[in-house]
Amino acid sequence: MKDTDFITASSYIRTLENRLLTKSKLDSLITIHDFSDILKGLSQDMDYNFISVKNSDQAEAVLKQEWKRVCELLYKISPHKEAVQIALLPYEFHLLRQNLKEEMPQSTQTNVLSGEMKKIQVEAEKINESNQVKEIFLDKKMFEHMIKLSEELNSAFIIEQVQMKIDFYNIKSMLRAREMKKESSFMEFCYVKGGRLSKDVFLSNYLAPLSTVSASFANKYYSEEIQKGLESYEINHNFSDLETSFRNILIDHLKHAKLISYGPEIIYTYLVAKENEIRQIRLLLTCKLKQISNDILMKKLGESYV
Repeated sequence: MKDTDFITASSYIRTLENRLLTKSKLDSLITIHDFSDILKGLSQDMDYNFISVKNSDQAEAVLKQEWKRVCELLYKISPHKEAVQIALLPYEFHLLRQNLKEEMPQSTQTNVLSGEMKKIQVEAEKINESNQVKEIFLDKKMFEHMIKLSEELNSAFIIEQVQMKIDFYNIKSMLRAREMKKESSFMEFCYVKGGRLSKDVFLSNYLAPLSTVSASFANKYYSEEIQKGLESYEINHNFSDLETSFRNILIDHLKHAKLISYGPEIIYTYLVAKENEIRQIRLLLTCKLKQISNDILMKKLGESYV
């Protein structure tokens, strides 16, 4: 696999990026109060057709259709499908989890899985311990596959993205284990290999105050963003703001791909940017319908790729 294989696809993706939702346009949409006017704004110079949409259910259908269209397009134009597969792995594992809940033979289950996913499902079905143990097994398998695909793509940039996702998963696992009053051995069991933060960082900070925990991550990540998320978690004991901080760091890192002329990074970045855009639009429409304040909305929307 060579970066030059992606020259044509990368050039095409760059033209598609011109139709992504910009930060400035998003900021202007936030100030609009009328739901129909927001939909009109989203239909201008973008890939969404909200003109005939009358309610939130119809808007959600448009978003789902656009995501399906983009995924199919990128599979079609990418010379190596791994660049698409790595971004869509969480969705594959979501389908696998749905199949496990159905508790029916694979041949009669709703979601059709790839051969590799079917093997993982069989392994998961053999786990006789708690659902929590099964979930941790699936999480580890997902990151294991992400690492494998990133290495096959031979992209330092995508490898860094995967490492960051693993680190953020491990941070949440540590906080969740502490909240459950588990021993540090449970954190050791939950820990996923492959990130930039070693197991020792988590075990040595397992009982430490969150301010100390935040400082221990500072040499790897933007400490202020992490600190904000951890401070919010300490007060509210939920992951909402912390996950926003993690997402902001990932999107900020994603912007480095703008300096890359061609390669698998361009495919991967566009798909992740599009996923974030759809999340932002869904959140924007939901918050406007529920009349949530613009200050809260802006905080939840987080970083934009463009």
